[in-house]
Amino acid sequence: MLGGMFKIFRLIFGLVIIAGVILVAGSYKLREEVIEKVQYRSLAASSLLLSRPIPLQRGVDISEQRIIKRLKRLDYRGEAGIPNVPGSYFLSTNELLVYLKETQLPTGELQPAFLARIALDGSKVESIRDARLNKHIETIWLEGEILSAIGSSSSRASSPRRLGEFPRDLIDAVIAIEDERFYSHIGLDFFAIARALLINLKEHRVVQGGSTITQQLAKNLFFSSERNLARKILEAGAAILMETAYSKEEILELYLNEIFLAQEGNVAIHGFPEAARSFFDKELSNLTLAEAATLAGIIKAPSKYSPRRHPQNANLRRRIVINKMSELGLISTKEREKALAERIHVVKATRSQRDAPYFVDYMSRQLETALSDVKDKFSEIRIHSGLDREYQLCAESALAENLGQLEKTYPRLKRRSSPLQAALISVVPHSGETRAWVGGRSYELSQFDRVSQAKRQPGSAFKPFVYLTALDKGLNSYRVARPSTTLLDEPMELDVPGSGRWSPENYDKRYRGEVTVRQALTYSLNVPTVYLATKVGIDSIARTAELVGFGANLPRVPALALGAGEVSPFDLAQSYTTIANGGQLVHLQPIISITASEKDSPLYESLLRTRSVFSEPAAFVLTDILRSVIESGTARSIRSRGFTFPAAGKTGTTNDARDAWFVGFTPALLTVVWVGFDDNRVTGLTGASGAIPIWTDYMKCVAPMETAKDFIAPPGVVYRKIDTATGLLATRWCPDRNIAEEVFVEGTEPITACELHSRILPIYEKPHYPDATSKPPRRKRKTNWWSIFSEQ
Repeated sequence: MLGGMFKIFRLIFGLVIIAGVILVAGSYKLREEVIEKVQYRSLAASSLLLSRPIPLQRGVDISEQRIIKRLKRLDYRGEAGIPNVPGSYFLSTNELLVYLKETQLPTGELQPAFLARIALDGSKVESIRDARLNKHIETIWLEGEILSAIGSSSSRASSPRRLGEFPRDLIDAVIAIEDERFYSHIGLDFFAIARALLINLKEHRVVQGGSTITQQLAKNLFFSSERNLARKILEAGAAILMETAYSKEEILELYLNEIFLAQEGNVAIHGFPEAARSFFDKELSNLTLAEAATLAGIIKAPSKYSPRRHPQNANLRRRIVINKMSELGLISTKEREKALAERIHVVKATRSQRDAPYFVDYMSRQLETALSDVKDKFSEIRIHSGLDREYQLCAESALAENLGQLEKTYPRLKRRSSPLQAALISVVPHSGETRAWVGGRSYELSQFDRVSQAKRQPGSAFKPFVYLTALDKGLNSYRVARPSTTLLDEPMELDVPGSGRWSPENYDKRYRGEVTVRQALTYSLNVPTVYLATKVGIDSIARTAELVGFGANLPRVPALALGAGEVSPFDLAQSYTTIANGGQLVHLQPIISITASEKDSPLYESLLRTRSVFSEPAAFVLTDILRSVIESGTARSIRSRGFTFPAAGKTGTTNDARDAWFVGFTPALLTVVWVGFDDNRVTGLTGASGAIPIWTDYMKCVAPMETAKDFIAPPGVVYRKIDTATGLLATRWCPDRNIAEEVFVEGTEPITACELHSRILPIYEKPHYPDATSKPPRRKRKTNWWSIFSEQ
């Protein structure tokens, strides 16, 4: 009997020991998971995506208005005299004194805080000096602006700060109303729990909670908002484990940056820095006691105590917070009365219109792996992008205004269920940096990014790659074309295996007999383009497309010449940079570098890796033809709309006018615009009517920030005067209206003189030929490019 009881006791004891070991091991494992999640969220909260910093140096073209705008967006304060603290400035006649903040540059170097004296001459920087040391400085940097914290969901807005940056009034208000024994408990406040239990039993309903700041943080980080006993137990356990792993200051800092405080459209507002901007358009340091108490009061029920939606509730809650602070001796009676009497001014909701939200989402997806790799090594990560907020604002404004104007002009386009959409991406061709990225009309209504995720037919915007294949002898195995080469523009019919007969048509349904390469591309003629494609070979064109970044999935059919494949605006921008960059493939670089506060060199730095995919002379000749598109072709409305910089580009309109495109570039900036419906319905818009107005307004807006440089001919390019009717060298008998200077890849320029007009000369006037000793060449009727070219 006793032996049996002893065995049972021993079994129970063994089970208790095993359960204890499992509990301890489980607690250790749970503690490790809590630490890992907190570290990742803490890193994500301190992983900031920044716009590009602005370099200022002598001779730089920048107006004082632009500098002041930038300083204000960076929360620099204007002073009435010489600034004496970082983050302030003073503007006088032709001079700007700026006390720069300490700034980590994309190179990892630290620019210290110091007082800079900037002399301005009109719209140029004349000189920069250290005002204290009176020492000349070559370059100073205005730091990049915070676009977002990376690592959170796409619908989240937060701007994390260090604990020392939070005002004392705000910290006191939060602790007073949410967790007055925060510094003394172990994660659970048993007194608050008991008090809440008694009150709830008395009221027969839940009217008060006993959650500490640590519990609330645990719930936000690890659990859903579902209320049940199991979740509360897990939450309590996580809170205790957090208290063993982190100091009170670390927990409080994460809480102040993490807590949910508002919902604006599709965007969740997390943390007090973001809430201060959302409700009061203020930095934390500028909050009044009344405003701090208002924000602290929101925590209990953000929808109920929102000062924007329910101002009366918010005011009542503010009074409770202020009185509690007074009761705990955190503020004086005079401060209490002043705060209670203060009238709160709440600004209009704008945080749902986040800075470059589609770009931020794209970057978040790209950086998920990068962040997870460094989460255990560094406390603060800075992702430096090439996006410029001023360019971004120009892009968003141009897109919104012109879509509205299109709907007003063409009422058929206005549909509530599926509105007309557009996308814009603007990049620097030689570096691949992104300057602006707009993925749609309204991020609040649709988070689908049409820059990187939408695949549509490029239509005629693909044609330059057909002509490129013909212009560069390295891209086709047939013959090399030149701008003056003539092509047939006559009805044609092709046998397409698996699809039957196909007869391409020009947009205007007209045929011109013969046109030059320049004319065919300038006026975006379909039939000559298909004719050209059949000569150089569809496979050759597909290989060119693959080389420049379109990928290998384009259909190898004759309709490819007219843009039958599907690409995104991002793909199109990538491909066109090879033309704008002289035949060099430069991968688009949304990220310039990634730096950490503990490291003086970048964790990652985008290296400019280029690869020559076609010849520079061929790229320049094609660019010159694309300039004709803007000067006299399908994009000539750009000039009448007021954009005057040297530029080249190509319109694109797909079959049945479902998609409208324009890709245009200057020597320094390339921009792609797409307009259409998400469901691929017909818009009736062409590239000229739909996309060009957006592109032009954007380029005019950024023009003051750009330099009007011209395209420079590289070695291997020659110019000749030709007769446009024949494409041959002009003679003195050719009519002036027919004579034009044309550009050629060296070695492909015509060597035969035009004789078409000699027959109308008076009988006594002898024709002049390039070689006076040679006999006049025997005239032969040329019917197309190939017979003309064979003479060379």
